[in-house]
Amino acid sequence: MKKESLYINRILQAADQLYRKHGFRAVSMDDLAKEIGMSKKTIYKFFSSKNKLVEALVMEHTEKQRQEISAIVEKNNDPIKTMVEIGQLVSTYYTEMSPDIILELKKYFFEIWQQVDKMQTEQMLLGITKNLIAGVKLGLYRKEIDPEFIAKVYVNSVISACDNDDQITGKALYYMMLLQYHLQGVMTEKGRRLFEKYKASFI
Repeated sequence: MKKESLYINRILQAADQLYRKHGFRAVSMDDLAKEIGMSKKTIYKFFSSKNKLVEALVMEHTEKQRQEISAIVEKNNDPIKTMVEIGQLVSTYYTEMSPDIILELKKYFFEIWQQVDKMQTEQMLLGITKNLIAGVKLGLYRKEIDPEFIAKVYVNSVISACDNDDQITGKALYYMMLLQYHLQGVMTEKGRRLFEKYKASFI
């Protein structure tokens, strides 16, 4: 690994730990420099502002999540099992996520939040549509459904329920409830038998 990459990773790891513990607003670039024993001049060499640092950190987490979800999709031939395992993963994200971090990101770094939210929404729409099409072909989802329409309804429901700041601590439960509601509405009897087999692992 190049020296530059080592510096960047070191800065991002330290920033991640500090932000998780104290929040975005409370941690200054001075605090970060002191934490890692590095001059602010060096930090600014790689990240020209705090906003750029926050953006890089959030994008890194977003990309990691995308890769983990892609790995689940690639290893499974069963669309229902895929949805269940992604549900487990997303539920874990919401459980581990600090409510204050999300609120601060939306309030003080709104452009970054919008960018990430747009990316995740587009990825979710595409992924759910593909999952529905595959499930119909395998006889696990009802053939009369419109995959694109159902995907939009499901994604909009997830965004609406999980974007409510008052319910931030219950996002994991909301997500799992919506997942079950979605699957129950599209599955065939064959699909339901498989779902019953899998659901004990995440309910």
